[in-house]
Amino acid sequence: MPGSTVLRNRDFLLLWSGNAISHVGLQGARIAYPLLTLLLTDSPIAASVVAFAIAAPGLVFEIPAGVAADLWDRRQTLVLCQRMGLAATVLAALVIFMRPPGLALFLAVAAFTEGTAYVFFNTAELVLIRDVTTEAERPAAFAFLEAEQPIANMMGRTLGAALLGIARGLPFLANAASYLYCLWTLSRIRSRAQTPPEPAPAKTAGIWDWDQIRVGMRHLGTDSFGRNAAITLGASNAIIQVLILVITLSIKQSGQPTWIVGVVLGATGVGGLLSAVPAARLGNRLNPQTVLTAALWAWTLLAVPIAITSNPLVLGVCWMGVGFVGTMVNVPLTLYRVRIYPEELIGRIFGASKLISHGGTAAGALCSGVLVSILGPHSAGWLLVVAMALLARRARRLAPPRSAEPPSPAPVAVAPTAPSTGTWITRVSRQGSRAGDSTART
Repeated sequence: MPGSTVLRNRDFLLLWSGNAISHVGLQGARIAYPLLTLLLTDSPIAASVVAFAIAAPGLVFEIPAGVAADLWDRRQTLVLCQRMGLAATVLAALVIFMRPPGLALFLAVAAFTEGTAYVFFNTAELVLIRDVTTEAERPAAFAFLEAEQPIANMMGRTLGAALLGIARGLPFLANAASYLYCLWTLSRIRSRAQTPPEPAPAKTAGIWDWDQIRVGMRHLGTDSFGRNAAITLGASNAIIQVLILVITLSIKQSGQPTWIVGVVLGATGVGGLLSAVPAARLGNRLNPQTVLTAALWAWTLLAVPIAITSNPLVLGVCWMGVGFVGTMVNVPLTLYRVRIYPEELIGRIFGASKLISHGGTAAGALCSGVLVSILGPHSAGWLLVVAMALLARRARRLAPPRSAEPPSPAPVAVAPTAPSTGTWITRVSRQGSRAGDSTART
């Protein structure tokens, strides 16, 4: 079985375990950055600026990171990113202990550096998995990769908030330990020969080649549904970022301990894990526009209790539902993009979509402090309910998804090799393999 085979692949296990532990540490620090800023400055605006700083690299580096994954040595890229993240989290720990003037600014710089390292690391890891696994191992390998984020959300947020309740620098020290573990695992990888890149200009020029950005954005722009779905999800991400601050302040103002915030926000990871299997099984059968509309209405209903109550149990259940719905909507949309867009451009188009998505996340993080400071958490929550309902109405009126082009002979020839694993993970892994093969032939 492919699943048991990949568990005997030493290089993959080193790569996955190191990155999974690093993700847990980063999510712990990610929740600690704005929470700690709020505790030390008592300013929701300062907390939102720091939260924006860790999300902002997705606006700047998402597409360059995809180009870097093709042009640079991937394992060395991962090592460099882990060292950057380690330096940033050590800086944050020193700032907490020393309490210098402009504390929030130092934390914002550290958060931005960690966010940058994460963007490049996340993309390089995706491609390196292809290098260290065989074609038979890739479906299970990509399934493990999909599980990383929910695990990190669930464990990292809970652990980060709990450690913050014990000592304010502990989340960053734990994050530093996770970086060191990941660096050790990367040093032990005997990665197979990387597919030689196509002739390209200098690395820096290639990464910042605006033609690469324009190609992805232009092709995304030709698909009315794909473009509008990306914009709609970006707007919903902005709303969800404000909801995170609403939940944090509601719990804090009710006198609950800090670790409760981490448990509640970590519940989204539980929801993501619970929906992974049904999302993979149903993804091919669901109309992406129908799923998108249903998801936005579900988020609207889940936002209502968040606006009403500060009860941690109710907030945790609602936030778990937000994570469940998020995975259910992402899989059909990913499948749609894989079917519709040209295979040789899929990375850049994904980069363009993620750029819009991260734009919404960053904008929500930046504006959340001002909005909650002016309206208060509960009034802001009701405003978010209305905004999400308007997005749901808009999604129902989008242009319908395009029909997939007839399959080419090559995919048909490959399909019979694994008839019982026709999930989206299998399809993506096979496409990754075909893309690698075509690169090797050029």
